[in-house]
Amino acid sequence: MRQIELPSEELAEELQKHLQERRFTGVTYDKAQKTIHFPDNMGSSQWSILRGTVEKWAKGKRLEVVESLKLQSPIPEVTRGEVNPKEVEAQVKKKLEGLTPQKAEERYNYLQSRPISELTDAEIEERLALAQRKPEKS
Repeated sequence: MRQIELPSEELAEELQKHLQERRFTGVTYDKAQKTIHFPDNMGSSQWSILRGTVEKWAKGKRLEVVESLKLQSPIPEVTRGEVNPKEVEAQVKKKLEGLTPQKAEERYNYLQSRPISELTDAEIEERLALAQRKPEKS
């Protein structure tokens, strides 16, 4: 979440009004923490424009702008359900049966061009099956 922390409630309320006049939407004010929060989906270009507006406002108020970094606990890894290897193998086999030799070659080249760490279990199985299928063809 993007946020701006201010030294006093008065300044926070004043900045919030200033931003609303400038048509920045989705701005929420947390009175207890004296922070103004912005939506997570705010693009980097929007944030850059907003930051410039805030810096200009702060300069007029003789305030210093200090940027900070906040570290949080790691993003939770996506948990995968238990994958039945036989089901994956059957799906891959079914998928490969419908491919022409040219399409199989294109699919193999595509899967081979991607790092193995980015492939799903099914794509890894598919890549292996396509690699085994290649010698049969020639």
